[in-house]
Amino acid sequence: MENGKVTVLTLLDFSNAFNTVEFDILLGILRSLNISPTVIEWFRSYLFGRRQRIRIEDSFSSWCDTHAGVPQGGVLSPLLFSIFINSISNNLQSSFHLYADDLQIYNHSSIGMLQESIRLTNIDLQAITEWSDAYGLKVNPSKTQTIIIGSPRMIAKINWTSLPKITFESLEIAVSEKVKDLGILIDSTLSWGPQLQEISRKVFASAASLRRLRNFLPHATKIALAQSLLLPILDYADVSYLDLNENQLNKLERLQNFCIRFIFGLRKYDHISEFRDKLKWLPIRLRRNAHILSLLYNILFNPKTPPYLKSRFHFLQDGHSRILRSSLNYRLRMPTHITQFYDKSFTAQAVRLWNSLPQNIKQAKSVHSFNDLVKQHYLKFVSEQ
Repeated sequence: MENGKVTVLTLLDFSNAFNTVEFDILLGILRSLNISPTVIEWFRSYLFGRRQRIRIEDSFSSWCDTHAGVPQGGVLSPLLFSIFINSISNNLQSSFHLYADDLQIYNHSSIGMLQESIRLTNIDLQAITEWSDAYGLKVNPSKTQTIIIGSPRMIAKINWTSLPKITFESLEIAVSEKVKDLGILIDSTLSWGPQLQEISRKVFASAASLRRLRNFLPHATKIALAQSLLLPILDYADVSYLDLNENQLNKLERLQNFCIRFIFGLRKYDHISEFRDKLKWLPIRLRRNAHILSLLYNILFNPKTPPYLKSRFHFLQDGHSRILRSSLNYRLRMPTHITQFYDKSFTAQAVRLWNSLPQNIKQAKSVHSFNDLVKQHYLKFVSEQ
């Protein structure tokens, strides 16, 4: 969007993926990674010869041999599945993200090259079909989604009637107005309206059963329930959609206030500031800022951070051979950009928030101490308002 382009994004759904991993294929992949024969035999013993049955209260089904699938609940299972599915990306021409069995492929293009992006998407969907047939995993075409994302001005320029069809296993995939990606609702202009509606629905649905008991539950129990059942709905992946307008942020704040009213039994128009202070909760805007900074700290200092995230951030002294006065401040370089889209992105907002922190917070030795210092810094800011 910063470069005046649109993105063709396709999200694929694997059916029962963890339970359909073929043992022999998995062992073959492990051999190709030069794992020793002794370890291969250990994995063979680990995978083969398992049985399972179903229990409903005191009733049990008969035992059934398992011939496929990584063991449910096994510590090694996520790693084994990742090794198994990783080769799906070998023949992809599109950019992609692969998280467990969630695969997204995407292409950026100008409006004039949109047909070419769709052509590349169709080529990769065919490659995914061939991989699935060879490796035994099944993609559900009916749950596969496609969306074209861009600024409102660029989306308005698309001639929808002239676009080629996106097909997967001979089925046409209609272009959707919104899609769900790892629990986040994305619409074609990143307006985040559908996401906020879903958050609101989930908060009220989760609170419905609690409200009937609010007069009977101890105060500490209501705090624990709000923190474990309601706040996580507001917090989930909140750093992924930062370009909210004031009305949308006010809506999130009202949802947080709803949680506070549930805890203290307040009426709709009672002021909640003093009660929020008692809980030591940050207002929703500062709460989101704290989450941005926590993620940024991990990106900067955790050696396991994915390179595609770490490459977005550079300290001012990174390009200099001698120590500058600014290097003592751990200041980050703001990426050059020209649009509000980028200015409201995680990258730009994270740099801005980091550079505004006091020096002692930026020099924290661990993410836990950093998070504590950031929270205390923001709580002090609130108390001084």
